[in-house]
Amino acid sequence: MCLRPSNRTERKRDSRGSSNHIHIEIPRLDYTQNSNSMEEERNEKMVLCEKIIRDINAVFLKDQDLASFEIIPKEANCNKSPVVHVEHNLGLESWCAQHVYDHAHRTLISHRRQTTAQQLRTLQQQQQSDSLAKYLNVALLINPDVTTFWHIRRQLVQKNRLSINKELQFSALVLSIKPKSNEAFAYRRWLYSFQSADAIDWPNEIGICERAADRCASNYHAWSHRQWILQNGPCLLQSELLRTEKFMRKHISDYSCYHYRQVLLSRAYELNFALPNDSGASGSPPLASLQQLLASYGLECEANAKDLLALLLPHVDLSAVSNQKLKSFLYCCNVAANDMRLCVEQRLMYGSRDCFELHRRAALKFIVEHCVRLQMGLPYGQLLPAASGDLRPHLGNLDFEKHPFLSAVRHEESSLGGKHRRWCNLHLSFGYSAD
Repeated sequence: MCLRPSNRTERKRDSRGSSNHIHIEIPRLDYTQNSNSMEEERNEKMVLCEKIIRDINAVFLKDQDLASFEIIPKEANCNKSPVVHVEHNLGLESWCAQHVYDHAHRTLISHRRQTTAQQLRTLQQQQQSDSLAKYLNVALLINPDVTTFWHIRRQLVQKNRLSINKELQFSALVLSIKPKSNEAFAYRRWLYSFQSADAIDWPNEIGICERAADRCASNYHAWSHRQWILQNGPCLLQSELLRTEKFMRKHISDYSCYHYRQVLLSRAYELNFALPNDSGASGSPPLASLQQLLASYGLECEANAKDLLALLLPHVDLSAVSNQKLKSFLYCCNVAANDMRLCVEQRLMYGSRDCFELHRRAALKFIVEHCVRLQMGLPYGQLLPAASGDLRPHLGNLDFEKHPFLSAVRHEESSLGGKHRRWCNLHLSFGYSAD
């Protein structure tokens, strides 16, 4: 049987040899039309993303004092620009954020591959840098955790395509929407490596850290950056002690601030920092907190250096210790005593919290440790003979009865429960009997 192909007809014979014509309509799929439709949709989306990116870039060019960026929850397009700019605040409606980010991401990755394969001329690089900046701005504002994009910005800064001051402003803008962005903080530290310490606005940098920590609890990256400022900036100790106490009162459960406070106190003692004697707040004696702490342990004295040193360092030859070191010792112990009282007040007001107990212990450990260091003639920073910070060999040889402060501390702290006594045995070597 021979079948002749036909466009719409198939010939078929039955068992008696007759033939029937069966017409079968075969649908034709217009793949070209569907492909064109998808291509048009992609082009429309790309054009829309480009327009939004241009609008955002126009805001950057227009407003040199942008302070914050937010993604505004909105599910549908209302046939108007999704870019919102109000009083130095920039916003982008959420319905387009993912599309805009994907477009910027593809563009930047494509650029990355091209520049890896070949080097462009200087003029082309300048033109491309201006174009890249607007894509980088959008991509990093929406998702600042892409390290590759920060590296591209670093390359542009090194080629003088981007201004350091504007980059500092941009990274602060990123931190306004993502306060925990480690990449943004690291980028700021990298930018400051090109500037001298005298040219840096350290109080402004502290303010950026505080706003980031204020917006996001337990912000490790913000407090780590603040420690970097403390190590590299000028003397900010007095203002930092005031600011951190306010922060502790406001964010009662954010232990990151309590830990920074401990680092701050150690830094103050390391630098022999102390305020003038007439700097007591609201007319109170400058060493009032330390006097009150001693009174809580049953040790009465006046709030003056001579009486306090007699209780804290009864067997130390004070003439062998510099006057500034003794002033710093008393000042830092007074701050630690103030923190101990603050923790007690916070616990009475808000109830028991781990951060109150942990910080009170750290403050107590600071006072006891440095009393013993001066008693033993150990300079600050020198490791004790056993493990670092281990006071056991020294406290084990001390006659507590001859040291009024240490004896009173050992006696009073034992009444705070078995868990606290175990901590005292471990960190202060008080030798309490096992419960």
